[in-house]
Amino acid sequence: MIAFAATLSTLALSALISNAAAASPVVAPSALTVLRPPTFSLAAFPPPDDPPPQPSNPAGSPSEPVKVRKRPFLAAAEVAALNLGVWAFVHYVGDAFYSYISMETMSENFRDGWEWDRSMYVVNFYHHPYHGYLYYSAGRANGLGYWGSCLAALGGSLMWETVMEKNRGSYNDLITTTCGGIVYGEIGHRFSGLVRRSGARGLERIWRETVGAILDPVGGLNRLLNGREDNDPSLPGCPDTGHILNGELVVTGPVVTRSGELTGTKAAPILGFTLHYGDPAGTGWAGKPFDIFRVKGRLRWGPDRPHLTLFIHGALAGKELAAPNGGSHFLGVYQHYEYYGFDTMRVCGTSFTGGWNARFIPAKNVHLTTGARLGWLGLGSSDDFLATDLERRNYNLGTGWTAAAEAGVAIGGFEYFSVCWRHYGLYDLRVTGSRPGRESWDIVLGQLEVPVWKRFGLGLTVEYCGRSYDFEDSGPGSRRLFEARAFLAWQF
Repeated sequence: MIAFAATLSTLALSALISNAAAASPVVAPSALTVLRPPTFSLAAFPPPDDPPPQPSNPAGSPSEPVKVRKRPFLAAAEVAALNLGVWAFVHYVGDAFYSYISMETMSENFRDGWEWDRSMYVVNFYHHPYHGYLYYSAGRANGLGYWGSCLAALGGSLMWETVMEKNRGSYNDLITTTCGGIVYGEIGHRFSGLVRRSGARGLERIWRETVGAILDPVGGLNRLLNGREDNDPSLPGCPDTGHILNGELVVTGPVVTRSGELTGTKAAPILGFTLHYGDPAGTGWAGKPFDIFRVKGRLRWGPDRPHLTLFIHGALAGKELAAPNGGSHFLGVYQHYEYYGFDTMRVCGTSFTGGWNARFIPAKNVHLTTGARLGWLGLGSSDDFLATDLERRNYNLGTGWTAAAEAGVAIGGFEYFSVCWRHYGLYDLRVTGSRPGRESWDIVLGQLEVPVWKRFGLGLTVEYCGRSYDFEDSGPGSRRLFEARAFLAWQF
């Protein structure tokens, strides 16, 4: 997932190449379309104020919607091939003990039932979501929609858990593989549609197809095997002309102040990015899952290893409501996959929430954006700092609830201030290797920024993480970490 997060951050940089390769100037979108009006688009066609041009349809007139061929059996075959390929690698190259399977082990798995496994953190919350991401990509690459591709992710995970490992099937692996894979797979598919461009040639074609294949692995393979025929609507990655990608790239510099418990290098840079797809306030909502989503990520260097933070949420359903002065409201149901890492404090989970996002325009060129969400944290995980080095699992599994609130102020298309609060209420499960008890997490991220040249700005970011806990075997307690850093950012 670190590699996946790094790939998403290159999307913004790749837009510079896109501008240089474009034959015509980019037309700025309407101010109602995005939170911050971007100066470019990664889409194959810039989104003008007029309706975007429709792709040609060999089966009918250009005004008719393109019908994508659905190939569910090929999707299932590719999911099975993925599992066989991964199994062959871990068996013949990695010589993993769990890869020694037979008809007997398969029969035992069905007979003995499921369990909560004790795999390491990196396996359960990095490897498994990426594995599910490939399953989902196979569905999307063969013309299936969101829900059909969800079944591909679930089916691939069930196949692996029941017959591709010597171990019994794992509840937590099934959940993280399926839910994490769906989220990563859908945003990867959407972003690949923004990168790939019909008619691109030469170096532009190479970089677009390469980045598109990283974001949509099975789709990239299918395009290669099918000769990347742009006029074949059944191929994945058709340019998405209806959405704009905008956001921010951030490089933080020296520490201004920090908690005494933080041991990381003060001068180490932190790379961060925020990517918006569609308008969070609902303008242009077409009613399909993940027509609106946001990805916020950060990679920081700790004293022992890189620490990743990744917050993703996409709208599954919703309704747009008009507001005075050109503003907008959006009521929606969201799917999340989140992972927060700050020094030795880690929490992550998959959740579903109901929420509200709004954009107010109190004065000309002034946009106030707000949002709030509340819902169920289906399966969460938190760092078990009380665990010894001899324990295989150093995290607790739990379920509970989650909440979030955020606000931002933009003037003239530049966001000067933003703040976000996230809360996780965890009830740790009574399963092997997990410490039973209750936890409460509060994470606050604030940012103040001023423009210095065009879309570049300097600012100060403040981060606070608080954790209160009451474990049955150790009693109540709390931990607090705080840090403030200067940063350089590019808003687009």
